[in-house]
Amino acid sequence: MSKRKALGSGLEALLSARPESSSNLKKKDNQDSSSSVNIKSIPVHEISRNKSQPRQVFFDDALESMAASIKERGQLSPILVRKTKSGYELIAGERRWRAMQSIKEPNINAIVMDVDDKESALIAIVENVQREQLNSIEESEALLKLSSEYSMSHDDIAKYTGKSRSHVTNIMRLNDLTDFTKSKIIDGSIEMGHARAVLSLEPSVQNMIINQSISRKLSVRAVESLVRSKKPSNSPKATKKSQDTISLENQFSEHLSADVKIQHKHDGSGKIEIKYKSLEELQGIMNKFK
Repeated sequence: MSKRKALGSGLEALLSARPESSSNLKKKDNQDSSSSVNIKSIPVHEISRNKSQPRQVFFDDALESMAASIKERGQLSPILVRKTKSGYELIAGERRWRAMQSIKEPNINAIVMDVDDKESALIAIVENVQREQLNSIEESEALLKLSSEYSMSHDDIAKYTGKSRSHVTNIMRLNDLTDFTKSKIIDGSIEMGHARAVLSLEPSVQNMIINQSISRKLSVRAVESLVRSKKPSNSPKATKKSQDTISLENQFSEHLSADVKIQHKHDGSGKIEIKYKSLEELQGIMNKFK
């Protein structure tokens, strides 16, 4: 019996979770591996880009290297696509698809999958996350999409991506950064430590400190010190939050996939603040209450 190479718990689960009867699965197991997967040669121009593709940055040198490899040795592994009314939509393998276009190959080998929008997005994101092909901002935005558009909890996302729940929660916090700060992570001007240090600041202050860190070539520790100096020290002493309150904030944040703050007073009253950055995020939060 042929056995597919492990792809990680998340992608493996997705690829194997097709709705088929046990008798059909047994028949497939007894067939050749070449016939057990639906590999087709598809015209490159009939394939469109996946709107859920989390990867936005493609480096020319890496594409050129892949194109040269394909030209010399051929396409070693198929891409994943799904059928659409006008042709095919890419699920995973965009670098190979782009490389084939660059060397003007007319056809590309592909596995045609029968999946819906959610499954297509999941596979595209999981494949990129597991292969560590996304930068941290692309990953944070991709995981937010799973949470807000498909109502997946942090536990669900961790399960499908093969990452720890703490990694999922921490990486998704990067969505609270300003666009300017995100762009500086992507282009390599700052490190993740710089970005994490300014997460709690207002957008204008966040941008100012990141600008200073770049122009003055500040270390992460120096930025952390600068952030502390920007926080008001002569304001009325704030009541330290109890561990119970912090735990509740974390639970709310994880369930709603949003930044949640709880202000609890000694008399038992208080308020809950839920932050969102777009109407799509707000809709995702509202869906959690339905």
